Amino acid sequence: MEFKGNVTVIHNVFLRFYYYGNVVVKMENNIMFYFKINIRDAIKLHLWTNSTMKSLILLNSSGQIFLIYVFENGTLYPREYPLKLESLSVNFNINEKCPYVAFHNNIFSIFYFLDKGQNLSIWTQIVYPENMGLYIVVESYGPNILQEKDQTHYEIALGYCTKTMTVTFFQNINYEAVDDYFKLQHQNTGLVLVQVRPNEYARACPIAQKVFQIAVGCDSNKFITVKGSNEKCLFYRSYLRNQTSKNLRVKYNWKKYGCPLRLDFGEKFHPLLQLYDNNGYVEDVEVNFIVWEIHGRNDYSFNNTMKKSGCLNEAQTWKSMTELNKHLPLEEAWGPENYKHCFSYAIGKPGDLNQPYEIINKSNYNHLVWPEDHSGMYVFRVKILDPNYSFCNLTTVFAIETFGMIPSPSGYLVAAFLFVLMLLFFSILVLSYFHYMRIYKQQIYEPINRYERKQKTN
Repeated sequence: MEFKGNVTVIHNVFLRFYYYGNVVVKMENNIMFYFKINIRDAIKLHLWTNSTMKSLILLNSSGQIFLIYVFENGTLYPREYPLKLESLSVNFNINEKCPYVAFHNNIFSIFYFLDKGQNLSIWTQIVYPENMGLYIVVESYGPNILQEKDQTHYEIALGYCTKTMTVTFFQNINYEAVDDYFKLQHQNTGLVLVQVRPNEYARACPIAQKVFQIAVGCDSNKFITVKGSNEKCLFYRSYLRNQTSKNLRVKYNWKKYGCPLRLDFGEKFHPLLQLYDNNGYVEDVEVNFIVWEIHGRNDYSFNNTMKKSGCLNEAQTWKSMTELNKHLPLEEAWGPENYKHCFSYAIGKPGDLNQPYEIINKSNYNHLVWPEDHSGMYVFRVKILDPNYSFCNLTTVFAIETFGMIPSPSGYLVAAFLFVLMLLFFSILVLSYFHYMRIYKQQIYEPINRYERKQKTN
């Protein structure tokens, strides 16, 4: 940077980059210089005070610039500094003009997130006098992980030219059935800096170039839920994935899982996933996902078969994936990193296509089906299976309580109830025996005694 004039040591630097691109440099002798970003030549502003006065530049909460004077007695005196008027005055004296009339765009943030399958479109417009030959420059810095597609619209009217450029940033990578899913994800995530500017610029231009960032990767504010979603729930050992020697009793966490959905045991259930972020609802999730019961229950099924779903080869199932990945926990055995569809003869192998199809999406009408001989409480975890949907590992939990069938009572409870019932019966029988014996004695012996007493009296 080149400063012209009587300069000393830099005392204060004021930056106002984002919207205006202004830079003010204040020296210790109170001389101030002004320039714009990407311009190396600074111009001297009008002097507002003498060189001996102590002062500094401050910015208030509303964005107004103040010069703060400090007197020898410790008194502070703020004075509003009209930077815009001062810069216009200096530029008028040196006869410097902005090469364009207007520069507009729809870039309202300095930070954007871009996930798989998404794109970011911006537009920018420049208006300039005819025959100036200006154009818009879009430059990106950082990893080469985004593709760009632009379109320019051109108009001329009343001696002025208007150029409007639309730029779309996107990715076009297929993450399905790759050798190393996580490595490919890592190679295509990162932070890209984008600069949008006219090809010519001057200090007299009112608005600065636009600079923003695009973060390609997982937005931690994203989450999914299932639409619509007894202190203790009893799971019987005969209905568990890994059978135990006794019934499994699990405490249901109301705060964590929310209120369970209550369904009649004959009512099929199709989970509808919805995507949310900090701003609220985003969209219904239409891609493939899988569910599993977190406490190990396996007494549910799916109404669609592989054949009915259109599979040409045997589809992936929880049984096949857990056998293939025995070294992994259940929740990691099957996911987007190893998902392969069944709709091609080249993928997978032939098998029994009458098995239940365990993959669900919004449009395949695959429902969860419940057993009809008992009720139960099910706590399911959901995971997005489509490898091209998101960089995030999107999961959620929902609970289902089925009713309509009286649950089978415990054998010990039945035996205890029968024992008490029989004990009560025999107790009543014994008491009745003694009661009627007393009545019988009264009816037999009391008349005889009365007769004898009567004979003696006579």
